[in-house]
Amino acid sequence: MSADENVVVTVGETLGSAAGKVVAGAKRTADSLGEEKAELKRVAKKVRSDARAAIRKTKRKAAKAAKGAKKAVASAKRSVRRVARRLKRR
Repeated sequence: MSADENVVVTVGETLGSAAGKVVAGAKRTADSLGEEKAELKRVAKKVRSDARAAIRKTKRKAAKAAKGAKKAVASAKRSVRRVARRLKRR
């Protein structure tokens, strides 16, 4: 795992734990309130799912960037080898 991916994963985990704490707090508040309980729980769950979606999206973008970088490096290696072979033939 590259350093960039590490950072994204760490940020994702931090956001996830923060979202979990928000949801837990909201649920506790909802339990003590009574009437608006159902609505508050629904809002808390929506917040959590939105946070998770954002985290997943960020991780996917990081993975795609890493994949692109790896392809570029592999391509460069191939072209260097090709040039080296041509020079050897001369």
